Amino acid sequence: MDNNQKSSADHIIEHLNAIDIDGETMEYIVSGTFMREQLLKQLMMSASSSEINNIMDERKDFHNSKN
Repeated sequence: MDNNQKSSADHIIEHLNAIDIDGETMEYIVSGTFMREQLLKQLMMSASSSEINNIMDERKDFHNSKN
């Protein structure tokens, strides 16, 4: 990321924090920028095994509660 991109990103982050963005809105933004799969991969690669296991457990509980 070059300095111009970082400056722009910092401005966007500041704005998102100012409007107290929620998770659903952030997901909408990520999907709207066609970065969902890329972001998922990056987060999975940088997460610890325990973080991934906790998320997988939450996912199982979520899907089991729908049945």
